[in-house]
Amino acid sequence: MEKALTVIGLAALYVVAFSIVEVLGIFHPYAWTYSAVLASVLAAWPFFKLCQRYPIPGVAMLCAVLVLLFNYIIGQGHEFLALGCFGFGFIAEGFRKFMGNCRGRWGVILAYASMSLIPFSKTCVLWIDYETALDMVILNMRDIYYASMGRMLSWSMLCTMIVVTLVLAVVTMWLLTLDWRPRERYDVFRN
Repeated sequence: MEKALTVIGLAALYVVAFSIVEVLGIFHPYAWTYSAVLASVLAAWPFFKLCQRYPIPGVAMLCAVLVLLFNYIIGQGHEFLALGCFGFGFIAEGFRKFMGNCRGRWGVILAYASMSLIPFSKTCVLWIDYETALDMVILNMRDIYYASMGRMLSWSMLCTMIVVTLVLAVVTMWLLTLDWRPRERYDVFRN
């Protein structure tokens, strides 16, 4: 029971790390639209601890599902976010399985890089259906959003932010895993 609570606690901390950055979006639209950049650094530690302590399948998907549930609870969930959470969560689980969460660190590094793209699945609606998203944003946020949206929604800016997010996620997780100690999968269940 204690181990289950630790897993849920670390996964919840992962969700909180992602959400803290989005809250900064109240102050400026860049903080909301490109929250993945800072979140890729803040959420690395809880994900690292989950993978290090519990090298069992499903940890990445648990984090992705909790992000999705939290966003639906606060009214920010939509089908693109659901697709992104399940898609990137599945890719992350694939990296952990085929590159080895227990034997080496690159499976965890690439899994986290995949997970760091989840916030872009939340904001991708801004590029896909600009008018509807802009109306929604104006209803929920201040007029500063309306004035800033056009400048920040270029495709080149999106590509740049995705690349920056991936690089930060890989570098942050690489630094955290420098002292990686492989762990047997079934050590988790031993006392």
